[in-house]
Amino acid sequence: MPIAQSHARGPRWRRRPEVRPQQILEAAFRVFGTRGLHQATLDDVARAAGITKGTIYLYFPSKADLFTAMLKARVNRIMPPVDVPKGGPGPVTTRDRLCTLGRRLYRFFCSPAYLAMYRTLISEAPQFPEATAHFYREGILQANQRLAEVIRQGISAGEFREVNPIIAARAFVGMFQIFAVSQGLLGGQRLYPIPETRIVRTVTEIFLSGLLISGAGASRRRPARGSR
Repeated sequence: MPIAQSHARGPRWRRRPEVRPQQILEAAFRVFGTRGLHQATLDDVARAAGITKGTIYLYFPSKADLFTAMLKARVNRIMPPVDVPKGGPGPVTTRDRLCTLGRRLYRFFCSPAYLAMYRTLISEAPQFPEATAHFYREGILQANQRLAEVIRQGISAGEFREVNPIIAARAFVGMFQIFAVSQGLLGGQRLYPIPETRIVRTVTEIFLSGLLISGAGASRRRPARGSR
């Protein structure tokens, strides 16, 4: 008589505890950012994640679905926070907050992760309009709206002249973004290297020159007479 099985037969496949969708999405981000969507394959993603290609299909039906999911997963991590902690000696002006934000934005835009995402978005946006629109709406636009609130506070405090806050916010972000892209992707850092501190200071001052009410913050831009 055959010996009875001591335990029930397991499923045909079992997900390894360490294999999760997030692991696949992180690998997809690295692979798509380096090779682009069309040149990259699911085999490339599987190797980067340390799994088999079949495991990817358990979570994502196709490469296009994986790309869309990757964009949505990165959406809340693509922009740095715009809130600047208050504290330290003396009052914190809106001008001070924008200087801090400018430095934070430029470092973020220069990061390899952002430059890889930017390259991927630009090349794949026409083929994935819904995914890229979601990325813009839930990530970039929300960050711009938070920054616009900072500018709106400066207007209410009498530091800044009356402008459209969201347009001003997008202009501020865009100045740092295009500078970082030209330095990081187009060879600017190799052909004409500029220290980060000089870039941040110059770009922020140019922006503030068009925003500050005449006389507001002037004492912070240059020392008073007789102080030297």
